[in-house]
Amino acid sequence: MDYLFDAPIQTEFDRASFYYKSCSSTNDMAQRYMFHSAEGTIFITEHQYKGRGQRGSSWASEAGKNLLFSFILYPEWLAIDAVFALNIITSLAIYKVLVAYLPKALAIKWPNDIYCLDQKLGGILIETNIGDKIKAAVVGIGLNVNQLHFESSKCTSLAIQKGTIFDSALLLNQIMDGLSSYYAQLQNGNHNLLWEKYSNILYRKIGWHAFETIYGSFEGHIVAVNRRGELVVAARNGNHYSYKPKEIVFV
Repeated sequence: MDYLFDAPIQTEFDRASFYYKSCSSTNDMAQRYMFHSAEGTIFITEHQYKGRGQRGSSWASEAGKNLLFSFILYPEWLAIDAVFALNIITSLAIYKVLVAYLPKALAIKWPNDIYCLDQKLGGILIETNIGDKIKAAVVGIGLNVNQLHFESSKCTSLAIQKGTIFDSALLLNQIMDGLSSYYAQLQNGNHNLLWEKYSNILYRKIGWHAFETIYGSFEGHIVAVNRRGELVVAARNGNHYSYKPKEIVFV
């Protein structure tokens, strides 16, 4: 059962917010209100019983410990082939807030994860409604904030890393403030600057690392993400290769 309570949260979008004690997923809730809510409307929950990530993966989170929310955008002005820009500005907004706490450890793992060193701190799931243009987008964010125990050693939280409890509502407001700013920059055509900022904070940007593709394994380092949202990797032989999300694995 979904439980809905009023909990207005101020952001630069100056839009409504909905709070759920428990729900299937905040993206599901946002989908229900798509085209019936103002841009920037936020959906927040303490617990998701059908949380999901990219490419059909699940998202497990201890109830009441983390930051789980989605919001609606109507970027009809954005070209369809530039839809990955929504991922970029969302990543930048999260990074801008969290890097203050983890200045030497934080990175964005393409295409949708927030990493602290080699552990997952959070994830992004963007679902779009596209016809002859991008009609709407639901942006879902899950951040491990105050959870102290995980089934996988590949996950971590802000509380684990800093040894203190965080104010999730404050983090949400800060992220949405940053998102509002980056969204305006995108709308004003500052694509090159946004892509450059994003490329500079990518996980495995520095040094040589192992990757696996359908064509075999190799060592390389990440160069950038192109305008189609493909990962560009430089191999040791000097060649650059581009990959879609399902075509390459970080080993």
